[in-house]
Amino acid sequence: MKRNMYLGIDGVIITKGVVPALHLDEFLKYILSKFSVSWLSTRCKGNSEETVNYLSQFLTEDTINLMKKVKPTTFNLDKTEAIDFSKDFFWLESEIFDSERNALKKHNKLNCWIELDLIKSPDQLMTLTNGSLLLHKKLSKPVNN
Repeated sequence: MKRNMYLGIDGVIITKGVVPALHLDEFLKYILSKFSVSWLSTRCKGNSEETVNYLSQFLTEDTINLMKKVKPTTFNLDKTEAIDFSKDFFWLESEIFDSERNALKKHNKLNCWIELDLIKSPDQLMTLTNGSLLLHKKLSKPVNN
């Protein structure tokens, strides 16, 4: 069974300056082959079509075709409402609310959140593609504060 991967959009797929993240296609191909990938974003409200339409103004057609393979999620207030805590997962997001951090702590899953900062570390997606995700999987202690 594939581990779940939840993706934010702003600060993960596109930078805060609405520029596509570096190494995005390679990263998407990698995670789509290794994980069960779902959107975890306010830009996806149970329908990936809206998400893909939004992203199509910034990304190439090839990248959009990869994005179409990402599953939708839905939640009311906190993104953590859409996470299946009964399964192993990673959540790639640039920042989370305190209430979401508390939900992760409650389920002893804070180490499943991978904080991205594409401004400070523009090659972060390539680092994850090149094995960092496998390292995270083996860690038993939290990797984020």
